[in-house]
Amino acid sequence: MTRERCEDDLRALGRLLLGLQPNVGLDWAALVELARRHGVSPLLFWRLENEGADLTKERAVPAAMRERLQTDFYSAAARGAVAEYQSAKVLRALTAAEVTTMVVKGAAVGSFYPNPALRFYSDLDLMVPWTQLDEAERVLRGLGYWYSEAKDWWLDHFYHLPLMINDEGLLAVELHWRLDADEAFGRLPVDELWDRSVPWSLQGQPVLRLEAVDTVLHLCRHAVVQHRAQLGLRPVCDLAQVVKGWERVEWEALKQRAARYGLARPVYLMLTLAEQMLGLDMPAGIVSGLRPPGTTELPTAVVEHLVRLEGGPATRVPGAVVQAGAKRTLGARLSHVLWHLFLPRDGMAVVYNIPADSPLIWLTYLWRPLDLLRRYGRFVWGLLSGEQAAQRTWAREVWLERWLRAEGENGGGSDMGGGL
Repeated sequence: MTRERCEDDLRALGRLLLGLQPNVGLDWAALVELARRHGVSPLLFWRLENEGADLTKERAVPAAMRERLQTDFYSAAARGAVAEYQSAKVLRALTAAEVTTMVVKGAAVGSFYPNPALRFYSDLDLMVPWTQLDEAERVLRGLGYWYSEAKDWWLDHFYHLPLMINDEGLLAVELHWRLDADEAFGRLPVDELWDRSVPWSLQGQPVLRLEAVDTVLHLCRHAVVQHRAQLGLRPVCDLAQVVKGWERVEWEALKQRAARYGLARPVYLMLTLAEQMLGLDMPAGIVSGLRPPGTTELPTAVVEHLVRLEGGPATRVPGAVVQAGAKRTLGARLSHVLWHLFLPRDGMAVVYNIPADSPLIWLTYLWRPLDLLRRYGRFVWGLLSGEQAAQRTWAREVWLERWLRAEGENGGGSDMGGGL
């Protein structure tokens, strides 16, 4: 299949997911495969079941393809029902202990979909006040949850406790006290998020969730900054569902808060993806008003590459190397790589689950280069040997790192060059 055909299929899928008529002919086998790869096949099934006659016109979905989508939908519905039940159980325990709790991502985002089964989540992200973090942890331990990593290290370096799991197979839980860590890419003020939080309920259990505009801000930061736009179409669909029915006032609030919190770049990027890949319609001036100074409109090739999922060892790029590659001097690159290659003892302790004061920690410094080579050697070799998938991934990652840091303000397209 040609690259152009793949891009056409991706855009056709995006329009179908938003309930719009595709602009090209439909290759259902390719579309279903794309939908499953991006984790949006339940949403595609729902759209086709409810709006299929308008969306596909004369080209009906083949029975075999429809059956695959239906299986995905029912599987998602079953998993979602279990996740909701387990989430409600955790929330009831926290409420009984008088812990103020806000649900972020996952179940809360699913509430914006026409059916919660359309937005599967594999863990429960909760935010509690810093002063109640210890009590919330105690409640979860009472439910059989635990974690093995060093809590103090996580408190110093992250904005949530280590992922808490349950041996009975219950939904994993991540306890946050804020929603971001690195101020270099913008920050969502915790106090303001709490002030604007809205009442919600999950299986009849009262709880709080982020207000809609704050939900979009968090979705954009999470997808672009934390996951480097590597989640494909799913977060773009999340955004489209949350903004459905918005009036001008909500869009203006989004634009103003994004600028005030230093999040204009990730928000601009996500809105551009939604506009170009899904056909999302927004009021005039919203996207252009968020465009960073000196940045021209993102080229089509950049947008398509940002949502294209390319799996396999050839595209498994180490984040530290990307950050180093984005730096302008050789000395800065080497310094960055060496620091991440040989982490401080507490960092090595977390990575390899060994107490920092154990003599065994010194052995990790011998194992570390071999471990990284095992995980990322295929990508590095592909990059050095000129493999296209590796080169495209490298160009994409370095471009995004520089663009988010406002380096090389030229519109972002030229730096990615012919690798796309």
